[in-house]
Amino acid sequence: MQKYSYKKIYLIVFLLLNLFLKNNSSAQSLSQVIISEINYNSDSTMNSGNWIELYNKSSVGVSLNNWVIHNNNNDFYTIGSGITLASHAYIVIFENLFEFNAIYPSVTNINGPMNFGFGNNDDNIEVFDASGNLVTNVAYGDSGIWGKGADGNGRTLELNDYNGNQNDPVNWFTGCMFGSPGVAYSPCNPEIVFSEINYKSAANMNADDWVEIHNVSSAPINLSQWSFKDENDSDIFYLPAVTLQPDGYRVLCQDVGNFLGRHPSVSNLNGPFNFGLSHKGEALRMFDANGKLSFSVVYNNSTPWPTSADSGGYTLELNTIHGHMNDGSNWFAGCLEGSPGEAYDPSCGTGVREISSDTFTFHLINSLSDNKVYIEISGIEKYSAEKLSVFDIYGRRILSLPILNKKAEVDISQIPSGIYFASILYDGKYQTIKFAKQ
Repeated sequence: MQKYSYKKIYLIVFLLLNLFLKNNSSAQSLSQVIISEINYNSDSTMNSGNWIELYNKSSVGVSLNNWVIHNNNNDFYTIGSGITLASHAYIVIFENLFEFNAIYPSVTNINGPMNFGFGNNDDNIEVFDASGNLVTNVAYGDSGIWGKGADGNGRTLELNDYNGNQNDPVNWFTGCMFGSPGVAYSPCNPEIVFSEINYKSAANMNADDWVEIHNVSSAPINLSQWSFKDENDSDIFYLPAVTLQPDGYRVLCQDVGNFLGRHPSVSNLNGPFNFGLSHKGEALRMFDANGKLSFSVVYNNSTPWPTSADSGGYTLELNTIHGHMNDGSNWFAGCLEGSPGEAYDPSCGTGVREISSDTFTFHLINSLSDNKVYIEISGIEKYSAEKLSVFDIYGRRILSLPILNKKAEVDISQIPSGIYFASILYDGKYQTIKFAKQ
């Protein structure tokens, strides 16, 4: 009888111990479910609604039955029954199925709709289990260290270290365009990027503002009716009919005359755009011919962004197209005055030339009714410079002429009325003058 009692006691202890271990294991599993990605403010042209991504870090599946998603407005959504998040798996909780499917038709590991969104400025997203225990939460913002690329600019907040502090903004970054819902983040593979930004020229090197776009895909991109905007939707520049070849570059400039005054050899350019770029930093965006956002970057003028780009004579040069686009450490200050229209040259050789305005000058000496413009050059010893080129207001080279006896004769009979820029190269230096055909 006594032995039987010992066995019974042992059995009870054994069962209680297993129950404790099972419950403790379940609690540990719940604590391993985290918020790994947040889309709180979509771009209006690529609106997927608000959504979050959950990830199970544990080695066992976790039942999400009757779990609750909650925000600061006391909106809440209860996940239905029969939902288990497998080990090391993702699930997306979406706001609106139609909007989500319009952008991500192939993503199927989803649940919803929540029928509410999150704050565009800040919010505290909380996840509770069926017993009301807080499993995980993230209190995000759109200012300070939090990346503004996720605030209406087509990107999402991606958690960097899954074992780190989810409420530390340093542990979040703005990922690829439109995020990576339902899967792990992987390096971006865009088709077109901003590869260089000149947002505030040095006073003695004033090319005005300009950006360089780069086709990093393997196919030509027809840029006709594409548009370039800063963070203000009313600031917009439409590109003309032009095709950007694979690995090709194109410059969009604020003032064609000022740009060619500093970079007269650059012919792959378009402009002018009638707005400036903020020297304190802002969002820059490219939209396709259908008006859909294609690419964005949010730059800044403070560390870790290169500060010499803010009136110091340098530009922002993109380091790697597969890196974090809105991370200042992925940009560097290249050559003096940059390398517009071409790949960065570490030797800063032929891609950048110092322009000396007092070495030589040239000016119009006559513009007659015979559809010719006459240009005279002074300040050079030789009787002929190397060449004279004429660009239209979009930066397209339309004429290339010899210079004889310090003079050039430009036949304008075959070009339409408008503003044009004549540029000469002499002894490795450049100068540009503007003229108009009535």
